[in-house]
Amino acid sequence: MKMSLGKRISELRKNEGLSQHDLADKLFVTDKAISSWENNRTEPSLEMIVKLSEVFDCSASYLIYGDIKRNDVETEIKIKLDEKEFKWLDFLMKRDAKFLNESKQLDTYYQPTYRKFTGNDVINEWLRIGERGNKKILNYKNWHDIHCDEYEVEIDNVENLDKIFKVLGLEKIAVVDKIRKTYFYLDKYEVALDYVYSLGYFIEIEVKKYDKQIMEEYDLLLRVAKELNLNLDNIDRRGYPYYLIDEINNV
Repeated sequence: MKMSLGKRISELRKNEGLSQHDLADKLFVTDKAISSWENNRTEPSLEMIVKLSEVFDCSASYLIYGDIKRNDVETEIKIKLDEKEFKWLDFLMKRDAKFLNESKQLDTYYQPTYRKFTGNDVINEWLRIGERGNKKILNYKNWHDIHCDEYEVEIDNVENLDKIFKVLGLEKIAVVDKIRKTYFYLDKYEVALDYVYSLGYFIEIEVKKYDKQIMEEYDLLLRVAKELNLNLDNIDRRGYPYYLIDEINNV
């Protein structure tokens, strides 16, 4: 039997070691509201689901649909857009998908000092600190062609971590500042529409529900992109930091 939204909230709360009163304090609601959600008498608003996902460090789509809470494998594609394409896709997602949230995101990328990184290099590993509202998340990715291994942990002292990075020989190489609109599409994909300052517009489509092997999921992902009239020749296989470093080198 598929777990209900209320049951997922209850399970995640207990896994975090929180009482209903503790969770209510974090969300600025009453413990009666928490009890009502967990017993499926009422449902939290979409805005509150986003806040719950931040407290529990899971996707909003997991809370709503019960997909995989965490996955150390990420399968996605990113495509550069022009403004007209971006606005059309935003309209399409508002019409056909479930809006999850809009947020300002700041990502700081690091590399070992012994690497002489240029925009022409192809580096498969990324280490970054992402700011998501009041949360700071350390994220590591290691790409393997069509998917990547991904690990992340929340941090509470960026300044000290920055000092540790310096001792370890890690330096900042790029800061990506973007506005992201996130949608849940076809009950399977997370679609992010990004406006990246100084770089422009992008779409990122990520598999959130794995029903098949990775290669098959990637093929389905490409099919969805084609159905959205996206140009697959524009798939970005480098990442935002490359674009920023290209700009610096060309100044």
